[in-house]
Amino acid sequence: MTLLVTVNEAEEDQTGAPDMKAVIAVVGLAIEARIAGTVAMIADGDRTAFFLRDAIRQGVRGIISFGVCGGLDPKLRPGKVVIASSVFAGKGEAYPSDLLWAEELLRMIPGSGYSPIAGVASPMTSFEERRDFHATTGAVVADMESQMVARIAAEFRIPFAACRVVLNPAYRILPRAALINIGPAGKPGLRKIGGSVLKDPRQLPSLSRLAVDAVIAVLALRSAKQRLGTHLGFPHLRSRRPLNCLIPSAPAAYPM
Repeated sequence: MTLLVTVNEAEEDQTGAPDMKAVIAVVGLAIEARIAGTVAMIADGDRTAFFLRDAIRQGVRGIISFGVCGGLDPKLRPGKVVIASSVFAGKGEAYPSDLLWAEELLRMIPGSGYSPIAGVASPMTSFEERRDFHATTGAVVADMESQMVARIAAEFRIPFAACRVVLNPAYRILPRAALINIGPAGKPGLRKIGGSVLKDPRQLPSLSRLAVDAVIAVLALRSAKQRLGTHLGFPHLRSRRPLNCLIPSAPAAYPM
């Protein structure tokens, strides 16, 4: 089920028809949607892709991947904001982000980094996997929504950006309880997490450290959103040039 969260409410929309804004944020968690504060879609596979395409046809002018992420570059610590220069979406598939939007995000969030990021299908579970992925792709962080944002933006030839905050650094191994699938409403399954901890209480120290990292990352994400304002730094609002977004084109990917 796809959640649509608007500026004035945080309710589930049973129709799938968002209150149209200039920008839609695509997120993975309910808390990220609420922080985004504009129309936000919580990623849920093909349903979200369908609603996102429909929103673009109705006039949405830009898409941003927004939320927390996992570190791939061992130098990055929890709370670091990364603005995507490009999104690696799969072997031989990468998409450059909108340069004007990225520049505006960097200007509005002092101390943020500008690097390639990756959209992946599932979390990476070991330091070695993250290190090797970083070395191969150049991506410094990874999340599970940016690849969809990049592909659909390229399909409709509209600007996209990604603003991500490191939660789990590359060197920290996630406990099994933290790898339980997020529910369709973007909320962790607390009962399943509790069951995992009861089966293996040795996870508690790692979960406690992850909880601290999560607080740091969420605070940084809130701070970034406050700086970016209602339209998440979107720089094309004053442009009178119509965006060519009604007829999908071939993805503007470049080889890796």
